[in-house]
Amino acid sequence: MTKKPRYIIIAGGGKVGSHLAKMLTQHGKDVTLIEKSSEVCEKLAEELNALIICGDATDKKMLEEARIKEADVFVAATGNDNENIVASQLAKNVYQVPLVLARVEDLERAQMVQGFNIDLIVSPSHVASMVFENAITLPGTTSIFLSNTLVRAAEVQVPKGSRVVHKKLADLSIPKGCVIGMIYRAGELVVPRGDTTLEAGDVIAIMGREDAIGKVVEQITGR
Repeated sequence: MTKKPRYIIIAGGGKVGSHLAKMLTQHGKDVTLIEKSSEVCEKLAEELNALIICGDATDKKMLEEARIKEADVFVAATGNDNENIVASQLAKNVYQVPLVLARVEDLERAQMVQGFNIDLIVSPSHVASMVFENAITLPGTTSIFLSNTLVRAAEVQVPKGSRVVHKKLADLSIPKGCVIGMIYRAGELVVPRGDTTLEAGDVIAIMGREDAIGKVVEQITGR
């Protein structure tokens, strides 16, 4: 997905889903949140500038009521792994939502569903453990996840057919405000230099401002 998402559907009105909805609406995004609990729905309707639908996100009728055919992004963030997996598969495989993200707490299950055509699977407990590990093994540093600065970090894989394949980093138009931090290729880390040639399958780590990162990602994923 290269275009900026405008309409996002979030399944789950717990801490993760509601906080994400709040952040997205503050950025001017059109958000619909689906939540089972009527009490939680009433509370969120008062707190969020988003459409709140009370229902089950694994129900096709409920998804269609949320206008899933118009969605740019679907996020499954309920507290139930099975529901998140089912809802995500419906969003991706039935309704062809361009970007589908799922919260899966069980790390083993998260690894098992990697091939289910879901674009990104996140285990919050695993992310938390990584942050703690960084704090222990790299004392004196601050995890990017906890930073209050404008710095963002992202990874993007160079797809087959990308226009940057076989091109040098120096040939990319990298805007001010971001840098290519590292390239992960065939199990090895490659320190990027101007004459480093990009190959399909490379995972590029980018750091900087969100808007600048977005422009680099568009170049890398463009065909």
